[in-house]
Amino acid sequence: MKTALITYHAAHNNGSFLQAFATQKAIEQLGHECDIIDFSTPRQQYIYDVYKKVSGPKDIAKNLYAFFHHKLIQQRHDDFVALQHNALQLTPKFYETVEQMEELNGRYDVFVSGSDQIWNMDAWDYSDAYLLSFVHEGRKISYASSMGGHILDKKGDKALADHYAKLLADYQTISVRELSAQKYLQPLVKQHVEQVLDPTLLLDARAYDSITAEPLVHEPYIFYYAIDSIELNDSAAKAVQAFAQSKGLPVYVMFTGNKSYGLKKYGFHMLEVAAPNHYLSLIKNADYVLSASFHGTAFSIKFEKQFSVVRGKHNGKVNMDDRMSSLLALCGLDNRQLIEGEIWDDSVIDYRLVDDRLRCEIDRSKAYLKNALNS
Repeated sequence: MKTALITYHAAHNNGSFLQAFATQKAIEQLGHECDIIDFSTPRQQYIYDVYKKVSGPKDIAKNLYAFFHHKLIQQRHDDFVALQHNALQLTPKFYETVEQMEELNGRYDVFVSGSDQIWNMDAWDYSDAYLLSFVHEGRKISYASSMGGHILDKKGDKALADHYAKLLADYQTISVRELSAQKYLQPLVKQHVEQVLDPTLLLDARAYDSITAEPLVHEPYIFYYAIDSIELNDSAAKAVQAFAQSKGLPVYVMFTGNKSYGLKKYGFHMLEVAAPNHYLSLIKNADYVLSASFHGTAFSIKFEKQFSVVRGKHNGKVNMDDRMSSLLALCGLDNRQLIEGEIWDDSVIDYRLVDDRLRCEIDRSKAYLKNALNS
């Protein structure tokens, strides 16, 4: 069966690339052909361009920054593009508008809305294309699509709810990654909304060997994955600092954007690497992983690492993102959280218990995907 997958494969974000890789592999392992639709909106392209088309003072500032850090930013860009084209099976043509993708109708048996926050309409690079608005021939399904971590805060927005309901009306099956998305969508649609695992958790750990770099650090270390402009704040960094002091280990971080340099003031070592192959290597070979991202948490579990989720604070309020809370609860690891000024759980994670819980969910999620593709 020929399937076409649409997701944030072109975002220069480690988790976005890896979930695209994993979804495609999971579909192929079920015996189907799978092309990822090579779609990227002009807005998304703007986000990841090394030099921005100038439309105001902010673009000038961004271009000056890129000029003074050209080697690293260009290398990051090139590494992502190379992985996208070498590790993913893409459609022969590149698309940047919904209208251009109309030609795909009739070429595939099934169209799949993939994972990541492709259904988060607040995302700057969101498009109705991720809800398959261009598909008129072929079945529509979704696998682990995410609406972000705060969708239940928008339950009162009728226009938003109506828009989702309209676009999802002709999906054959619907699955989402978070319980919060299931709770939000179920009253809006006639189909059952299933909650399933993130696709990165469906593959065996060795499935990532081909896209994992060699070890980058040659001493025991803590890897702190801080997402630029989201979780990078003083509170989170101080929590990491305290944890590192208790372990007597150095903290290594990777470049995720211009604010990454601010982590140096906490004594952290910044590696001038930034692509998914480096990211996997740093998690896989770390003694401890401290993550402020969903996929940093997912891969810590996949590689059976000792880890904690770093929760930042804003105006004294802890950021309790539903995406990570849902995954921790599923694995029985709710207490693996690192918050400034609070006692953290320092016990050793028994992955036999985690694997027992996770295996049932992996089997259930694979069965859902298999049935959705075949029905």
